[in-house]
Amino acid sequence: MKYVFKSGIDIKEYDDFVKGFPSTSFMQTSSWSKIKSAWQNDFVGMYHEEKLVCAAMILKRPLFLGKKLFYVPRGFVIDYKDRELLKEFTDNIVFYAKKNGAIDLKIDPFICFNEDSIQNIKKNKGIKIHKSFSEDTKIIDENLKSIGFIHGGFEKAVNAYIQPRYTMVIPLRDENGNFYEKEALRRTFPKNTRNYIGNYQEERGVTFSFSKDVNDVKELVKVLNCTEERQHISLRSKAYFENLMRNFPDEAVLFFAKVNIEKYIKFLEKDEANNPDKKEFCLKQKKEALALMKEYGNVITAGATIVMMPTCKTGTKVASFLYAGTNTKVLPSLKITNGLMFYRLCYCLDKECDYCDLGGIDGSLEDHLSTFKSKFNPVVLELVGEYDYIINKPFYSMFNLALKIRKYLMSRR
Repeated sequence: MKYVFKSGIDIKEYDDFVKGFPSTSFMQTSSWSKIKSAWQNDFVGMYHEEKLVCAAMILKRPLFLGKKLFYVPRGFVIDYKDRELLKEFTDNIVFYAKKNGAIDLKIDPFICFNEDSIQNIKKNKGIKIHKSFSEDTKIIDENLKSIGFIHGGFEKAVNAYIQPRYTMVIPLRDENGNFYEKEALRRTFPKNTRNYIGNYQEERGVTFSFSKDVNDVKELVKVLNCTEERQHISLRSKAYFENLMRNFPDEAVLFFAKVNIEKYIKFLEKDEANNPDKKEFCLKQKKEALALMKEYGNVITAGATIVMMPTCKTGTKVASFLYAGTNTKVLPSLKITNGLMFYRLCYCLDKECDYCDLGGIDGSLEDHLSTFKSKFNPVVLELVGEYDYIINKPFYSMFNLALKIRKYLMSRR
C-alpha cells in the first residue's frame, strides 16, 4: 500500500482528524502545543490516496549541541494493531527526526496493561484482573517492540516518567455499558463517602457551580494557593490556567464549591434547637463560622478544580481532572471535597463521558492522592508507560546519564 508522509500539515486538517479519531487525548491536539510553549512542535501525518490515515503532534525539546528530544504525548493517533501502518509511520518519523537532530523519539500512549477496582486490589493485595479499558494491549505492545521501540520499564513512582504510569478513573457506565443514573452513581461510593453528598451539604449552605469564563481563573488560583501553602508544593501560575482556558474554550471547565456562612449558621441554630445533645458541637461550629465570615465574607470559595473534557467525538471519552485545591480552613467537617467530586462527575455524566480520570498516583497506592481518591471506589489503571525509539545512541546515553544525575541531586535536597 502506498503511503505519503508529510510534516507541517494544515492545523485544521490535523485537528479535524484527531478529534474524529476514536479515543484520542487532548494532548494530541494543536491547542496542547500552545500550552507546552517551552517546546518546539510540528504536526505530521501519513496519507493514503490523499486521505490522512494517521498523525502525530510532535513536541521537540532542544537539548545540547543542537540535539533534540522528540516527544509525542499520548500519541500516535493511529491504529496500533495495524503493524504495517505503524511501521511505515514510525520509519518516516525516525527519518524526519534524524534530519532534525533528534536523539530519541518518545511516546506514551494512553493504553492500559492492567486494571482493577480499588476494592479488589486491597482484597487481593495487588492488581489481579485484566478488564476491558484497553483491548488488544498485548498485540500493541508486541507491535511497538517489533518495529524498534524499547519499553521504558515498570516503575511505580508517580514522577518516574513524563506522565504517571498509574492513574485512577471512575467509570460512568455500569457493567452493562449503560450510563449510570446519578443516584446509582452515588450509591457506588462507600457509605462514609456518599453520606456527605447531596442534602447533607445543601441544607448546610454548600453550593457547587461550573464556569468557562477565563476571568474566574483568579478564584481557582486563590484556592490552589491554599493547597500550595499547606503541602509545601508549587503548582501552576494564573497565566498557565488562563492560557489553558483560552486554548480550550469548549473543553476546559472550572468547578467551584462555596459555603454560605449565614445559611450554615441558621442550620446550626435549628440543629441545636432540635438536638440539645449537639449543643456543644453547634456552638463550636458557629464560633468557627463567624470567624470565617469576618475573615472572608459571607460566601466563601472552599474548593476549586479544573477539568479537561474529551476532545474526541468517538470511541472512549475520558474527562481529565487536572488540578484541584481546597481551603481546609473552611469548615472541614462539611466534607466539601466529596460534594465537589460528585458534582464534577455528574457534569461529565451529562456530557456522556465514559470515564473520569482522577489523575496520576503512585503505583504503591500508598500516597496521599491514592488515599483521597480511593474514597470514590475508583478503578486503578496500570498504563503501558513510555516507549523510546533511540535514534542516536551515544547522545541518548549522555542524556540519560544527565537525567539520572539531576534526579539524584533533586532527591538530596
